[in-house]
Amino acid sequence: MEGVTRMSLPPPERTAEESACVEALRVLRLRSGLSLKELADRTPYSKSSWERYLNGKTHPPRAAVVALCRLARQPPAHPLALWERAETARNRPPRGGERKAGPASAQVPVPAQVPAPAPVPEPAPAPVPAPVPVREQSPPPERRHRRPSVRHVRVGAVLAVALLGAVWLVMAGAWRSESSGVPAAEPEFACHGQRCTGQDVIATRCGMHPETVSTHRPEPGIRIDLRYEAGCGAGWARVWGQRVGDVFTVSVAGGEPQTVDVPDTYATGRRLHTPMVATDRPETLRVCARLGPDGHRECYTPAPGPS
Repeated sequence: MEGVTRMSLPPPERTAEESACVEALRVLRLRSGLSLKELADRTPYSKSSWERYLNGKTHPPRAAVVALCRLARQPPAHPLALWERAETARNRPPRGGERKAGPASAQVPVPAQVPAPAPVPEPAPAPVPAPVPVREQSPPPERRHRRPSVRHVRVGAVLAVALLGAVWLVMAGAWRSESSGVPAAEPEFACHGQRCTGQDVIATRCGMHPETVSTHRPEPGIRIDLRYEAGCGAGWARVWGQRVGDVFTVSVAGGEPQTVDVPDTYATGRRLHTPMVATDRPETLRVCARLGPDGHRECYTPAPGPS
């Protein structure tokens, strides 16, 4: 068509699944209360990397999602599910029909110049009046193309708002059920038995609803919980009130001990977990605490008192 140029619509920046994942990361960052610089200081990822993850410019690695959940003190099951859906959507090849849409949906004709309607000639004084050029008085053709474009933009905006609202509702429901003691649908555990030895309780989802086998208080303000998850066939120690220089080790007879230490002040003032040890008998768990760089070592089992 002469006098008409075609302007291609820009492709969407990210899929709906990626948008849901980005929104979940933003909610976690708000709950953590940390700035981008603080996130960079407390994780292996730089400030610019976090800026790209939270603005949807770059799809984050799975470990970054786990780290943000840990800093926000939130269960990682739902954010990781959103991350996996976004990862699948990014790697999904486009369907054959998606790139072969008609020109009306892929491109919007923009008229270079709209001609003014021609004047209607006055009828001659004859028995039959001259024909009126009705076609030149019809609306310019570009309006037919412009209306669908505006409608599509409005529909897209409504869908985007609905998607963000759905993400907020789903995540709020998950956190509400976690805080109220009503367990949500539990995901499949990422390990079991010996495969859990040395693994993180959060990343493997073994720490969702474990059993507290026993609680010990070696000093005022310090609390150690021996924890066990039958679905993972593994146990670990959870520590509260730790101080710089403390070292905690969990073990079972015949197994490899697992240790967590407190190297700096960032590791204080929050819960710490040792890596897991494999066992099918929680009563065999044993935790040892060395309080301070020069402190003495005391060990505890599910039976009351130090061993």
